[in-house]
Amino acid sequence: MSLAVISAAIDLRISVEGTIGAGNDISVDLPDIGKKVEFNSDSINYEGRKDYIRSAVKVLRERGLIDDIKVDARITGNIPREAGTSSSSALSVAWIGFLLGSKFSMDEIDKMRSEIAELAYITEVEEFNESGGKQDQLASASGGVSYFTFFDEAKVEELVPELGSFVLGDSGEPKDTQKTLKRVREGQEAGLRELRSYYKFNKNSELEYEKASPYFSRISKSIRPYLEGVVENFKITKQAYVELKKNNIDNSVIADLMNRHHAILRDKLDVSTNKIENMIDRALNAGAMSAKINGSGEGGCMFAYCPGREEQVSDAILEAGGTPYIIKIGRGLKVKISE
Repeated sequence: MSLAVISAAIDLRISVEGTIGAGNDISVDLPDIGKKVEFNSDSINYEGRKDYIRSAVKVLRERGLIDDIKVDARITGNIPREAGTSSSSALSVAWIGFLLGSKFSMDEIDKMRSEIAELAYITEVEEFNESGGKQDQLASASGGVSYFTFFDEAKVEELVPELGSFVLGDSGEPKDTQKTLKRVREGQEAGLRELRSYYKFNKNSELEYEKASPYFSRISKSIRPYLEGVVENFKITKQAYVELKKNNIDNSVIADLMNRHHAILRDKLDVSTNKIENMIDRALNAGAMSAKINGSGEGGCMFAYCPGREEQVSDAILEAGGTPYIIKIGRGLKVKISE
């Protein structure tokens, strides 16, 4: 579960190009993975988990957002796949934006980013009964840096900090996102249930570290780290939000909060790996201000905040066996329609 999250879109992208006409046949070429998806939109049967090409068409048709269409498209990208960088959400958002071009103008689609994020969430999570929140879809659609809260409903507040460059490091280690998300979510929810026996708060938004922490020792040992993690992370997120709202951001404060956040992910939630820890140590030794695991963890990527030291940090990550990408904050969904 997430109480609040600060998330940033990166400038690695998924691109969808193609034509849309009258008919029912959908043909999508995926050269990056050597695959082609072909089906009739009148009869959609999923071919396993993560069949987002088909599920997006089904979701949009059920809601009357697209009509019968014939599609010949090609999808390419440079986002590491299955590595904790929201590549599936970027794919779903881009594909949905492309499909909506059959019925809406570019200006209309640009104003539908929140709705597209919700549709992408349904496409990925609800259609396949999987675990997951909405931040990846919201970040992919909205772009930039945003403060997300998930209390009564999902809300997005755009932030506009000048942060400079980062280096993303792909460990190449496989990860089971659903397994990790399920473990952490169940531990956190169990911890919050126990906490309510000692500390009364009506809504999760009212949760305060200073009021909760005196009761941590009373929580069952097996779930105590999950509770400590979620409450400490909420405090760190609120502190980062205050700093990122300032006109003159202190990068050292943001870096310190990132490092503290990673320590919780590593020590309390146990989602880091030996290889990622080595990549993080090498990045910090090469001059990064901070470094942390990205995504659900237990494999996948880390990133380093290192304005002015991108090349040195990239070399360090490479020497540690990772694949580095120098990245900046990305712009989110962009649709271009040509006659």
